[in-house]
Amino acid sequence: MPLSVHADIGATSPGDLRTGAPAYINWFFENASPFPTETEFESHIYVDGVFVSSWTSTQSPPFQTFGVRDWDGLNDSVRLDRGDHSFKVIIDALDQIPETDESDNEFEWTFTWGGEPLASPAPASRAVNLVVEAADGRSEPVVTASVAGTGKSGPLTVDATTFITWGVGNIGLASTDSPVSVHIYFDGILVERRVVTGIAALAGAALTDWDELAGKIRITPGQHTLTVSVDPGNLIDESDETDNTVSTVLTWTTGPAVPPEPDPEATPIPAPPFVELSRPNLAPYLPADWDAPLLMRGTGSGATVEGRVGHVSAFTAGLVDYAITNASPVASMNSFSVRLLLDGVLVDQSTFTAGGAGGVWIVDVAVPANLLTPGIHTLTLEIDPLGEVTESDETDNSFTSVFEAIPGPAPTPPAPLTYSVAELSAMLDVVPDLVLESANTDVSNGTGTDWLLAALTVADAAYFLATGTVIRDERLSIELLPRSEYVVQLVETCLGDTGPMTAIEHASELATCRTLAEQSIGVRTQRDGRILVLVDTTNTPAQVLSTLLHELGHARQHLHAPFSGNVSNDALSALKEAQAQVFEAVGWRHIEEFLGERYTQYPDLNVIRDRVVSRLKRQLENAAILQRHGLGYELMWLAALQDPAGLGLSSELRSSGALSASSTKAFYDYLLTINAQNANAWVNARLAGGDGLIAEYQEIALSRLVAGLQTESEGHPDLLDPSFLAP
Repeated sequence: MPLSVHADIGATSPGDLRTGAPAYINWFFENASPFPTETEFESHIYVDGVFVSSWTSTQSPPFQTFGVRDWDGLNDSVRLDRGDHSFKVIIDALDQIPETDESDNEFEWTFTWGGEPLASPAPASRAVNLVVEAADGRSEPVVTASVAGTGKSGPLTVDATTFITWGVGNIGLASTDSPVSVHIYFDGILVERRVVTGIAALAGAALTDWDELAGKIRITPGQHTLTVSVDPGNLIDESDETDNTVSTVLTWTTGPAVPPEPDPEATPIPAPPFVELSRPNLAPYLPADWDAPLLMRGTGSGATVEGRVGHVSAFTAGLVDYAITNASPVASMNSFSVRLLLDGVLVDQSTFTAGGAGGVWIVDVAVPANLLTPGIHTLTLEIDPLGEVTESDETDNSFTSVFEAIPGPAPTPPAPLTYSVAELSAMLDVVPDLVLESANTDVSNGTGTDWLLAALTVADAAYFLATGTVIRDERLSIELLPRSEYVVQLVETCLGDTGPMTAIEHASELATCRTLAEQSIGVRTQRDGRILVLVDTTNTPAQVLSTLLHELGHARQHLHAPFSGNVSNDALSALKEAQAQVFEAVGWRHIEEFLGERYTQYPDLNVIRDRVVSRLKRQLENAAILQRHGLGYELMWLAALQDPAGLGLSSELRSSGALSASSTKAFYDYLLTINAQNANAWVNARLAGGDGLIAEYQEIALSRLVAGLQTESEGHPDLLDPSFLAP
């Protein structure tokens, strides 16, 4: 036959073809014409439609036969299971030779494999799963257009170059160093082969704007099928072998190239309406850490905190706090008065001088004990009751607050909340499943697990293990939001922190806030007198949890070691990031220590090593340009290796390759002791002695890769940063 397969070298019959055993192929063709070929041409062998081999003929004289005997590369190209398999030889597969008869260039025959069926890989929680997926910035797995650089497919013409972009990815949670073949077929004929040298978990590769199709095969006007197939020979064990191929029926016309229809312009992130004020605007004001603009905090409970509601004991002198502002970029030229009334009776009237734009006045007023009779009382604040200032808005000049005066001494404050070991175990019970989830947190995965609640619960447990404090006892709020809501909330709170602005200032600040929203997935901000942590849930539960721990590191710094004054510079920004980055590691290491399991370890594979090296390099490059996240990572490594506080961090890091949970927490606590005024000097001291430590910290980070680590133990790909970038 023109093509035959046999189990033994030199055999003339198939013999015992078996799964996993050697197989050899013979194929032959002849030029059945008195005319020799004049150019090179390519011929192919396919098995079950999958390309396995080709050869190039440089010349074919008249009436001569050519061929290949005992080709032994079949098992390197495809894995064949027990059963029937269709083998095809196509002479001049790419139609490079004009012939008198184009209909006799193919021969196909079925051969049967015996032996044991190929074993399916055992079900595993972590496995490779290769797919054809959209490349970055593209809308489809395979994008075809007659112009380069498009994000979506457009009209095709045989009179212009066809540009093809495809992506392949590993959507499984196991990485592979094995070479991954990618085939492109045109009407079933292979026109391009690429090999990706391994793919890490939740990573991918792409071929962008490939423009050689017309040079590979003749394209005629009409419909043709383009197919991209990853691992077409099934050489790599996967959790799902059914999603490796994408086929698209495309139509080529004639005429000039036509670009795809442009995408509609992106709608800017919504922002609260802005009205530029042309006059002063006196109004109540809520300072950052206050409960309300006007409140009774009492004195009966001993030491009280300004701006915080306290226990009010009847017949005991009390204190009222209130804050007002000129919420306008226009200064007030006149003085004005403010009246404070208790149950409609005037208890204080104060006069304020002219106030500048955005000016704030904070006032404490003593209330006599005889006015605080048992029961409910109403405080009323009246700003500029005499109308001495002409304002842009006269409707926001009053504020009312209600409180209760209670007979007897203040009750004993409730004890801080705490969790038992059993409660912590129950709270962390979801962690093994959480680090096996590859879908986004805000996407239903059919398991019935509420990943938003799970991330909050695990973060609360980790925070308690690290600090001894339950998050509910902290003055903070957490909101986990889908992307569309996250960016809106972030812009609103970002603008709310800026004070009164002119139109030009507002436009500039709005652009800054929108950039922050677009480039971030988590932020620590403030709202209603409390710390507010926002996290984008359009990420895996592991990423959401890690981001939440990072932002809790920012929140804890603000709550327990706030920087005084309005100092703002690159050094301070980098210090804050180092604090948050360390606390992210604090959370994960306490989770691991409590459960006795490692979720942040990875096998020493080339694809993972390359990702870690790339991360380290990118952060060093960012540090060099004083980008706060990159500089933060560099600072925490340098500080750990220099150990200026004498905590024993450097010796532990050098001997163990990573800090323990308790040492990482001690490191975080040390970083909180550096105040804003000393940040510049501290950062400069770290950098001045750090050049010789850069290579060492990279070496320590890479030493954490584990040779021979089983697939089941590979960490989630979204935890690479706390795993390798934290000391």
